[in-house]
Amino acid sequence: MKLSSIYLKTYKDCFIEFNNESSKLLHRSGIVKYMDSGSYCYTGLGNLFLDKITKYILHNFKDNILIKPNTDKEEILNSYMKDLRSYKNIPLDLAYLTLNNNEKSKLKDGLLNPKKENVIKFISIIGENDIDTTINSIINIIHELTEQLNIKYTKLNNEKNKYRYFYNTTYPLREVFLCEKCGYGDLKEEIKSRSEKDLSTQDFKEKSFIHTPSIKTIDELELSLDISSKKLIKTIIFNINESIVAVLLRGDRTVNNLLIAKHFNVKEKDIKMANKEEVKAATGAEVGFAGPIGIKDDTLLCDEEVIYIKNAVIGANKTDYHIQNVNYKRDFDVDFIGDFKLASIKDSCFRCSEEIKAFSGINFVDIDTIKTELKYLNSNSKEENLYMIETKLYLDRLFSITVEENKDEIGIVWPDNISYFDYHIIIGNIKKEKEYDAGLSIYESLIKKGYSVLLDDRKERIGFKFKDCELIGIPKTIVVGKDIENNRVEIRNRATKESENIDITQLI
Repeated sequence: MKLSSIYLKTYKDCFIEFNNESSKLLHRSGIVKYMDSGSYCYTGLGNLFLDKITKYILHNFKDNILIKPNTDKEEILNSYMKDLRSYKNIPLDLAYLTLNNNEKSKLKDGLLNPKKENVIKFISIIGENDIDTTINSIINIIHELTEQLNIKYTKLNNEKNKYRYFYNTTYPLREVFLCEKCGYGDLKEEIKSRSEKDLSTQDFKEKSFIHTPSIKTIDELELSLDISSKKLIKTIIFNINESIVAVLLRGDRTVNNLLIAKHFNVKEKDIKMANKEEVKAATGAEVGFAGPIGIKDDTLLCDEEVIYIKNAVIGANKTDYHIQNVNYKRDFDVDFIGDFKLASIKDSCFRCSEEIKAFSGINFVDIDTIKTELKYLNSNSKEENLYMIETKLYLDRLFSITVEENKDEIGIVWPDNISYFDYHIIIGNIKKEKEYDAGLSIYESLIKKGYSVLLDDRKERIGFKFKDCELIGIPKTIVVGKDIENNRVEIRNRATKESENIDITQLI
């Protein structure tokens, strides 16, 4: 490929405020173009590198059939699965590319956390007896892949046969909780936290109203009553697709909208705080005095910690009043009890009760085991469930992580196995016929030998070409300059920065 025939815009500095070096380098090198809206696109040059890393991943998952669907992917998957009537037809391995919306994206994160992201999904359809073997095989492939790309990671498992691979960062990205003892962990908003129980032996006291004029917040109530926030129950009211939903939480907890969305099988963006009018219609009071006794809602959800609070304080559904000494079941009931709180670093591990720690990172591989509703006949002609192992690789994140781990102070340093180009040829001065002819001759010779080559034959100063070459980071560079008068060219190694001068005839 000749640089004179493609559009390439590089930058000396990055004028977008990214919080990681890979996003800056991908922008500066002209591989990725970012928009003000937070979206992005790969340039012509960038698409070549993305295509290379995609094919490299597919090669590692050797037996997968890549589907390029022209219809709904789930429909295609179901069509394949219906064909699997016998143990003779399994396992079946498929792969397909998809574009996901990412509601947690931030422009500052660049490709590590983009608005829309390329994802490649690998599907293995198997019987129950093959789950462990298949999972171990996938884990080995991921380990080999990350080792070859020089990627350091933390592997977490939040359920049996469900794994997530996180890239650890030193800059703020997504908060991840981890138990170093048992390996349990996940994103802060997705992890299940251990609930605390009030194990005190105190008797239930008689409930009574408290006059609390203008005291609306948990902090104000805690200070006014001289009581721990763990003895307070707050009632948060939402409008979810025109349905009024109230959620009960312990006073010191934060509601987890993602868990609520999962409970109702809706999108997180569908969960909206109720407005003043909706709150008043549900409680008969101003905002700040909502409680579970007598509330007029469509659904009342309760975090599991709340049912263990003895002699709690709640809103009275009456402006300027609260109720003290309230207890679950005796004084109020709920529609559903579950986990609706946001995990805290103060919590202990849900699985083994040990202390959990936090780090900043992003998941780039997810492995999930799903039991399907379909059955097949095993070798004994008995029906068994089909299982699906879904492995999701977030290509853009992986692309950016690879750059993050393979760079130096002057640009990207692509590993040999995932660089689209093997050689980057620089013609020092295209106006000098001998330099141009020699560069073109080397270019054509290497292509005939099966190498992929980028030829910089632009009408630019050689210093400018060197800067672009260092930014783009192709493994080997051939410089055709003034020394061509002596039939010699320079070969540079991008990773080691070593160079040697050799005779052009030896190279060709």
